[in-house]
Amino acid sequence: VMLVIVPLVGDGWVIFSYERIKESLSVYYQNTEAACFNPAYQDFCVRMYQWNRSFPATTILFIGIMIVFASFSSSVAFRRNYTTKRVVRVLTMQQKKDREDLLLSIFPKTVAMHMLEKQT
Repeated sequence: VMLVIVPLVGDGWVIFSYERIKESLSVYYQNTEAACFNPAYQDFCVRMYQWNRSFPATTILFIGIMIVFASFSSSVAFRRNYTTKRVVRVLTMQQKKDREDLLLSIFPKTVAMHMLEKQT
């Protein structure tokens, strides 16, 4: 967020303008014989300067976006796993109650209770 807000507030994107980079290169290279002062290579030098200055911020932003997507997908998977466990637990309890009710309906109560104790 700071990579977008701070440059917009303080005219930070001006430092990436073509003219500003040409000025920076002229200060950096005191020798006018350097390749960046050759008109054939000047555009290439400016583009490389822009790329070298913006690549770290772009990489950090991309990694941040990937972390957000990964955490979201793992969160969805954990929630789905939790609900599945709860459904299985409820179904198991319901099945156990149905089994007890069936045994109590078929056999006398003492025999059914004895059979249920042996099952657990």
